[in-house]
Amino acid sequence: MSGAFTVRVNMGAVISKAVRDIDSYDAEKQKRIRQVIADGTKAVRDRAVQAAPKGPTGKLRKGIRSSLVGDGREGIVTSTAPHSALVELGTGDRLTYSRKGRILKFTWKGRVRYRKGPVNTGRMKPQRFLRKAADQEWPRIVRHMEDALK
Repeated sequence: MSGAFTVRVNMGAVISKAVRDIDSYDAEKQKRIRQVIADGTKAVRDRAVQAAPKGPTGKLRKGIRSSLVGDGREGIVTSTAPHSALVELGTGDRLTYSRKGRILKFTWKGRVRYRKGPVNTGRMKPQRFLRKAADQEWPRIVRHMEDALK
């Protein structure tokens, strides 16, 4: 797996209208709208870093980045760690196979085991760190956008 992983969030009516009609506002209001988007994007990134599970290498947390695109009209939070989608969405059953029909040797519950054929190593439950961060920060971002539009 390679590339960045991003969770899309529906912006809602207030933010969609502000971004769509940003050119119709005066310069001061445009600046406030862009600032709310920038601050909200950083807040979601910081919350995602806190919510991401800490592994032995820390690559998942280190790989969470935020950026602004479209002249500051859109904020994006991505996770660049190769395994971030697996952590966010979980996995199905994971199978380990022996090579070329040989017997598979593995340790389970402190004992060495042998098995011919696939071994089910379980599944990983979703740990929604990006979605959770966006959902937790969303009410605050909307409230700040409403204040900026007044």
